[in-house]
Amino acid sequence: MTLYISCLPLPMNKNPSCPKCKCAEVAKNGKINEKQRLKCKKCSFQFTRLTPRGYADSEKAFAVVLYNLGLSMNAIGNLFNVSAQAMLNWARNFAIVNYEKPVSKDAIIVELDEMWHYLGSKKTALDMESLLQRNWRTHRLGMRWPR
Repeated sequence: MTLYISCLPLPMNKNPSCPKCKCAEVAKNGKINEKQRLKCKKCSFQFTRLTPRGYADSEKAFAVVLYNLGLSMNAIGNLFNVSAQAMLNWARNFAIVNYEKPVSKDAIIVELDEMWHYLGSKKTALDMESLLQRNWRTHRLGMRWPR
């Protein structure tokens, strides 16, 4: 099975709009790093990028579908040229947007202080130094190391 993923850049828009307020009234406002800077006439926001950053939502949804089909996050990250952490973020965001968190009906409360009281009631504490000294003495007497 061969997967082909389109990662072509979006075509440059002839009539750009403001990415902040989506207003179509923009004017040229100088150049920065050999790129045309634009300024919105409505909100005075300056921008140079005309194409959106990151991957399209459709590609992120396709990556989540591949993950649900059993492909690992590292394999999907290699297909999309992103890290496994980025793929994990896509899956988490997809779950937050599309699914609601289940509400637990009955909470089970378990007390975990029994072990604390058991360990706290011991008169001698276990420290690694005394353990190593005891093992070193048995080793010097010709005995085997304990396993």
